[in-house]
Amino acid sequence: MQLKQLSLVLISFLLIGSSIIYAVASKAELLSFIIAFATSSIVVLASFKNYKNIVLKRLETMQAQEADSRDTIDKLEDPYGVFDDEEEPITDIKELKEQLKKEKRGKKEVAKDSLSAFTPLRIFAYIILVVGFFYLLKSGNLDLKYYIPTLIIPNITSVIYLVFFTKN
Repeated sequence: MQLKQLSLVLISFLLIGSSIIYAVASKAELLSFIIAFATSSIVVLASFKNYKNIVLKRLETMQAQEADSRDTIDKLEDPYGVFDDEEEPITDIKELKEQLKKEKRGKKEVAKDSLSAFTPLRIFAYIILVVGFFYLLKSGNLDLKYYIPTLIIPNITSVIYLVFFTKN
């Protein structure tokens, strides 16, 4: 639901910005603004969608591991985990360092996370960004003083929206 609302916010910023630039700037500046804003917005939304999927997958994995950690008798006797034993806090620095080394992620986990960043949706979004840039360049409508700053506007808008206008 938040991605839909964020999409609407970005579209409204695109329309408002386009209207202002249409009134005061040339066709090349307007096209540079529209293409930069639209393609950057697509990249931002694709990144958020990808990140959401990664978090949901990790939550499912953690829930499955947590569910498997208790045996059947323990689940029947204590279904809510009220009487589960908790680990004692570590007070020795050497023990803490050893535990952190054990918990350190391996190369496989890092590679898995890195590969999940390269989903088809994100790659497609970046391809659209590059194609839009080359279209403007080829048609002679590229105005860098509008294009470059406009690329950051969807990012700033998204951060402000998520920080100030979301409940969670």
